[in-house]
Amino acid sequence: MWRRGAGLLRLHLTAASAGRRVRRLPVPPPPAAPSPSTASSSCCQNLGIFRGSVGVPSRFLSNQAGGGASGACWSCGATGAFLSCGACGSVQPVDPAVDYFQIFGLKREYNIKDNLEGRYKEWQKKLHPDLVHSKSEKERGYAAEQSALVIDAYRTLSKPLSRALYLLKLEGIHVDEEKTINDPELLMEMMEIREAVNDASDSQTLEKIQSQVKKKLETWSQFFQEAFEKNNFDRAVEATQRMRYYERAVEETVKKL
Repeated sequence: MWRRGAGLLRLHLTAASAGRRVRRLPVPPPPAAPSPSTASSSCCQNLGIFRGSVGVPSRFLSNQAGGGASGACWSCGATGAFLSCGACGSVQPVDPAVDYFQIFGLKREYNIKDNLEGRYKEWQKKLHPDLVHSKSEKERGYAAEQSALVIDAYRTLSKPLSRALYLLKLEGIHVDEEKTINDPELLMEMMEIREAVNDASDSQTLEKIQSQVKKKLETWSQFFQEAFEKNNFDRAVEATQRMRYYERAVEETVKKL
């Protein structure tokens, strides 16, 4: 609960308590449209700022594995051409069989240990349209498409929630991002966070709120990883639904800082 004390608001939402809540959560039933007559519907209406879609970018690739590194360069014919040819440097057309993890040479897993930002910058150096302005019109078009694809891939994989949703997408699992969780306790918590953010009058208070909310987001992020690695997709989906609320709450604190 949020309480006022000495002019500051404190958030009693520790990661430990979040962990206890996670362990006793049952496997959720198949998603169902929430009834407008439920007691939590009024709470949902007050949480409009947290209900927006936190989606994965629209340029989804095929979920087929492999591909990408086995094509022949359209310019010199060298084999093994990927986003750009290693032999002549020509930018290649987009391969729909390549997923976002393959673009950066990563394993298809939730926990990214490699330097994602560094690999993103390396690709942009080779693919940015401004760097191929002297090339043919066809290759400039390839560069524009590949550059946009790399940007989407980086944005998707760099954030916990969009990365989780993308992994589920590759498994053929659709997550209804508009679905409201029928959990009065969570919805009340979101209302209290929103009120605390609105009432915060200094950056120190906002940073404290943000820190506590990020801990809750991290707890559910870890919960997703554990569920996904065990192929427990029901619980993995449930984790992403809760991550969505906490990510929106973090964004609200960022807007006001």
